[in-house]
Amino acid sequence: MLKVVIDTNALIDASNDDHSYANRIIDLVIARQVEAYANKGTLRENKFLAQKKINDEGYLKKLEYFFEMVSQIGPGESLHVVEDDEDNKILESAVTCNADYLITSDQHLLKLEKFQGTKIVRPEEFWNNYEDEGEGWMKWIKAFMK
Repeated sequence: MLKVVIDTNALIDASNDDHSYANRIIDLVIARQVEAYANKGTLRENKFLAQKKINDEGYLKKLEYFFEMVSQIGPGESLHVVEDDEDNKILESAVTCNADYLITSDQHLLKLEKFQGTKIVRPEEFWNNYEDEGEGWMKWIKAFMK
């Protein structure tokens, strides 16, 4: 199963469109089709910013399910790869759990493209890769048609 770390910006962006790629990825995590990981600090930030920036109660409830599915990992090696410490924390989570993908919209992280075996991609690129690997759309549809 693919391991992913999802940046806070993707979680926030997903609230704007039920059919967005980021929203589909959240559905994959909830359906246990993909494993999501985060460290304690990142989870805290995700929950705080979701409550602060999202007004859609239904989507906030969905995020509660998502957060329950996220595997919390301990602090890993402290990294200073990009200029923003919050971005470094996300990168640390990806390295600590040996994530296949770090899903983000952050330009500083996207510029890296790959770091220690983790591909750093936008939600759309992850989704396209997921479909190409044979997991894709039909599996997602079947999981939510049950």
